[in-house]
Amino acid sequence: MPGASAAVVKRVLIMVQENHTVDSYFRGLAPYGGNVASDWPIAQNPPPRDPPHDRTAYFKWLTGASTGEHVQFDTINLLPYYLVMALSGAFVENHCAGFGTNSTANHLIIVGGQSPTLKNPSGTPQWDMPSLLGLAGDNGVRWRAYPASGNYPVAYYTQLSGSVNVVSTSQFLSDAHAGSLPELVMLWHNAPLDEHPTADVTRGMNAIWQAVDAVVQSGGWDETVFMLTWDDWGGYDDHVKTPVLEYTPDNVQLAYGPRIPLLVFGGQVKPGIDSRWCGHASIPKTAIDLLGLPALGVPRVDHAPSLADLIDPTQTPTAAPPAYGSTLTIPPAPSPPINPHPLPPPPPTPPQPVSSVILRDGTTLPPPNDAPLPQQPAPPTNA
Repeated sequence: MPGASAAVVKRVLIMVQENHTVDSYFRGLAPYGGNVASDWPIAQNPPPRDPPHDRTAYFKWLTGASTGEHVQFDTINLLPYYLVMALSGAFVENHCAGFGTNSTANHLIIVGGQSPTLKNPSGTPQWDMPSLLGLAGDNGVRWRAYPASGNYPVAYYTQLSGSVNVVSTSQFLSDAHAGSLPELVMLWHNAPLDEHPTADVTRGMNAIWQAVDAVVQSGGWDETVFMLTWDDWGGYDDHVKTPVLEYTPDNVQLAYGPRIPLLVFGGQVKPGIDSRWCGHASIPKTAIDLLGLPALGVPRVDHAPSLADLIDPTQTPTAAPPAYGSTLTIPPAPSPPINPHPLPPPPPTPPQPVSSVILRDGTTLPPPNDAPLPQQPAPPTNA
């Protein structure tokens, strides 16, 4: 499978925005068969506040002490480009945050499958952890990262810090228009274009639309696999209970976190709603498979479900998306509406304590446990 798709896929572009769940953003998918709530109150845009979404807020949401922000954005009117891309590409509806907590840990899981912290640390500590970007460079695959200010989050990686391949996010559009993007690209945006509350979410959508269009205009649609996700749940509600894979020493679920949107698109991506369970570690795993890279050496990534089977190198390439700023036409909703797929069973492996953090030299750091919660009587189960 990875070898077949590698013949067509010449580039993987991973784009990471901020702070939304599947239900909070994609109520507009309900008529098309998406497993989404569709009758919650409509969210204000821009959002009036940044909801709590750290480990404690997640625990309150998980145990029913809080619903989180029980609202939904108007997908059709505020986020139409995202709806068009979800309907024309692959929408992975049961993709989840890597960990049930806030930003930094989840960004690090997208980059390299691990996090030594469950908080947003003060300052910029560095850890010599393996990463997807470092793996690419070690194996002769060209890469470039366009991080947010302060080189967030790649600045946490000793191997990546100071690399000439880490450049300002403001450089992305000119590089893309010039057709000079390498085989592996990771892109973040600064506020207010990252969609982090209290930003206008349509502005963030437009930034992604511009980024995709720059690649398309340079002829990259057929050869690029785009993966667009959001870092964490942002304190927004979602109606689906996610399976337990890992838990912290207080016996509280850590992985999976809440459902987070993941859109996979490009000329060779098979359209449709995909209902498998996966988490943020599947993003580097998929890139590894598509680019023909060896294993990362991080079990959370190496054993994650790969989404490389969403690529069909034999299909006639799908039509390129609308140019930035053009009129968007959303496909007519089916009548009657399509019923959603049933939730798949949880992974067969019993939940495990969160593992140690593996460093590049083979040594380890203790499992992340810097946000302790009230001790629960027994480990969580999927029963």
